[in-house]
Amino acid sequence: MKKLRWDSIVFLLLISLLGLANLFNLNKPTVSKLENRALKQKPVLTLDRLLSGDYFKSYEEYYSDTFILRDNFVKTSKDFQKAMAFMGPGITIVQSADDIQRPQENDVPENPESKENDGNIILPGEPTSPTPGTGENLGGKDDTSGGDEKDKEPPKTDFGDDPNVGYYLVVDGKAVQIFKFNKESFEYYAQILNKYREKLGSSVKIYSMIPPTAGEFLRLKKYAGITDSQNDALAFLESKLDDGITTVNVYDALNRHKDEYIYYRTDHHWTSLGAYYGYVEYMKTKGEEALSLSQFEELDLGDYLGSTYSKTLDKSLEKNPDKFIVYKPTTPHEFFEYDNKGEHKSELIDMQYADSITDKYLTFISSGGSTYSRIKTGLNNGKKLLIIKDSFGNALAPFMTSHYEEVFIVDPRFYNKKIAGKDIIGLIEDNGIDEVIFCIYMEDVNWQKFMSGVESLID
Repeated sequence: MKKLRWDSIVFLLLISLLGLANLFNLNKPTVSKLENRALKQKPVLTLDRLLSGDYFKSYEEYYSDTFILRDNFVKTSKDFQKAMAFMGPGITIVQSADDIQRPQENDVPENPESKENDGNIILPGEPTSPTPGTGENLGGKDDTSGGDEKDKEPPKTDFGDDPNVGYYLVVDGKAVQIFKFNKESFEYYAQILNKYREKLGSSVKIYSMIPPTAGEFLRLKKYAGITDSQNDALAFLESKLDDGITTVNVYDALNRHKDEYIYYRTDHHWTSLGAYYGYVEYMKTKGEEALSLSQFEELDLGDYLGSTYSKTLDKSLEKNPDKFIVYKPTTPHEFFEYDNKGEHKSELIDMQYADSITDKYLTFISSGGSTYSRIKTGLNNGKKLLIIKDSFGNALAPFMTSHYEEVFIVDPRFYNKKIAGKDIIGLIEDNGIDEVIFCIYMEDVNWQKFMSGVESLID
């Protein structure tokens, strides 16, 4: 009994000391370098948030995110999980360290009327319900956000993927997402694009490009039952789209090059080479000639540890970093971003991220977190394209500079109708845009909440 009492006293004393140390720690971290994500900021107390319960929920997330020695605890937890998840030589199922990476919100004004992402991990296959009018809203901008602003200091996180992806298959130093087909989500995607078709009319061509995840091309028959067929999901979607919407068969295009370096090992995105093959297939679908890879400037930015490493913290990934290659367009162009401060010039390939081993994907279109952006090229052919995309579209956009006079880029998570002064239909009509391509990867099509943001652009 004495020993039990002594152990209890030691435990309570340890917890109390940690709690006090955390309470008096005024230098709270804002970024987890271990997970490569911004940590939750201290919420502002307002009456509305207090009565709704949002304040306490946000404060709990803030306290958890900024608890003293948190990164040490997370790393120890991941090592333990990996030891328990062993499936065979070089193969593990790993739970993500956090469900989603959030942009930093240090200078973003709190809006008591907008609810924040609840941060819950949702297992693959667990249903989610759409939240019309909100999109993902990861600290970005939508028409209901009351004008959340993009920081002058660019966020040092990727704006991520579907938080339903709670588990990854790690095979021989490569991490892939576990895909579970949600039929209702794919029907919802088709309904939204069909709505765009109806509102825009026949004068604007609409294309649908859905990059699959790397797991679809992983040769691992023994574990084929872990993930659903993405090709079957795309075949189902094809039957639901309006005849006036053209599908870009990027699946087959990537499958023909599956032995090449088209996906990162430590990141869920396609590589610049994978995006190039997507661009080639798009031009082929349009009946036009794509530029050869040699017509772009190749930039080697060195080693890269991306989003899947940050989420799994798997040591086999850490020992096997990616090589980050960028293909920079040589067509003369200017790149502009539009946010609450108006128009400002930026870099299509932004080298301020090149030296960081974890931030390199943000080099594409300067992170892609503005209300919208525009590429103005030296061409005078009158052709104008709008890319509605998730972060897969960031790597695709630079290839389009060789074919269009202007390329507009919108991420539904950050589009703000108040800042833009119009909905997406107004943006298309006012700028004479005659082509729209939806470049949204498989997991975000499978995530109804992301697609509700796409729908909110026109509602």
